[in-house]
Amino acid sequence: MEQDNQLERRDDYYYDEYEIDLREYIMLLWEKKWFIGGLFVVAVIAAGLFTSFFMQPVYQTEVTIQLSNSDGLYSNPQSAIQLLKSAEIVQPVMNELGEEFTAAELNGYLKNNISINQIGDTNILNMQVKYNDPLLVKKIASGIVSTFGKKSETYFNNKMEIKKDYLQQLNQELVNLEKQINEHEANLVSAGQAENLSSLRETKRELLTTRQEVRTELNDFYPLVVLNNPYLPENPVEPNLKLNVAIAGILALMLAVFIVFFKEFMEEEDAE
Repeated sequence: MEQDNQLERRDDYYYDEYEIDLREYIMLLWEKKWFIGGLFVVAVIAAGLFTSFFMQPVYQTEVTIQLSNSDGLYSNPQSAIQLLKSAEIVQPVMNELGEEFTAAELNGYLKNNISINQIGDTNILNMQVKYNDPLLVKKIASGIVSTFGKKSETYFNNKMEIKKDYLQQLNQELVNLEKQINEHEANLVSAGQAENLSSLRETKRELLTTRQEVRTELNDFYPLVVLNNPYLPENPVEPNLKLNVAIAGILALMLAVFIVFFKEFMEEEDAE
């Protein structure tokens, strides 16, 4: 019983001491309220002025494209993303706009200012482009899509020409095969010729299937399509004035509290 009473008195003493310490901390902060508030105000104003007048604004536009439906380098979403963000595509666009970049600067720009996302499992891509001028950022996005589109068009035009040539070859093979079938049917006199005739007919069926597949691909083919053209942005996306001011204010409060407690600690050490 006596031991329990001692524990209760110890707990009461601990909580009383804790309450006194907490009250002292609060009173200390209240006494230094002008210093804390002043540092907060200075930090907020400084962050606002620096963000508004010294940080370069960054504008953003976006464009949505649908890749070709024919299999190939320029229709595969992953390879198309790499091509759209490549120096081969972007460098000529920048040069045409009079924006000179070193290789290192261009590489940094590509990593930090161009982002491309595939929409689901489709062949639709959404590209976001940033730059420090609203008119230029629109021209950059348009130029990238235009340059990519021209290369894509050349690539698929060549591919379609090859398909057309192949289709002509199939047509000619079918004509020749039809003649052979007719000749065998006219001269069918033995089992061996019957087997040859069956083989020719099977080959004809395969050629007809292949020809239909090639025709379908040619008829259904479409090149790159721009679904949403880049727009002229009105307001910068960076820097974020509200966010910068809020961060500066929070850091100023933390620094002010630290200074107050550190100064109080040093004064107590000197007094001892």
